[in-house]
Amino acid sequence: MISTQLKELKDKRKLTNQQLAELSGVPVGTINRILSGQTDNPSFQTVCDIVMAMDGSLDELVGISEPEKVPAKGKGPGREIIELYQTIISGKDKWLHRLFVCCCFLTLVLVAIVGYDLTHPTVGFFQGP
Repeated sequence: MISTQLKELKDKRKLTNQQLAELSGVPVGTINRILSGQTDNPSFQTVCDIVMAMDGSLDELVGISEPEKVPAKGKGPGREIIELYQTIISGKDKWLHRLFVCCCFLTLVLVAIVGYDLTHPTVGFFQGP
């Protein structure tokens, strides 16, 4: 039963037995025996290492809960791209903040100029009669 669930998880992650062995640290022969069903009762630590190498959870393996949608920090194939995007967005957030401050400053200067112009009717754009 556990061998079929591990095979499904491995197929879902599109890994070979050799890749799984490298990721988990479990010898490829042991993985072959477990996935083929030759090993009736694999050790808990071995199963745990295999499942964690595939970014799965033991709860998911026994059907207790849904799989985690977001990979843990530093794990998973798309994590590097996510971190790169977060860095880029962080840099853009700083520039947006600077742009907002500049716009506020320019608006304040414009209001001050218009206020001065309106209070001094002989000078500027808004001149009195």
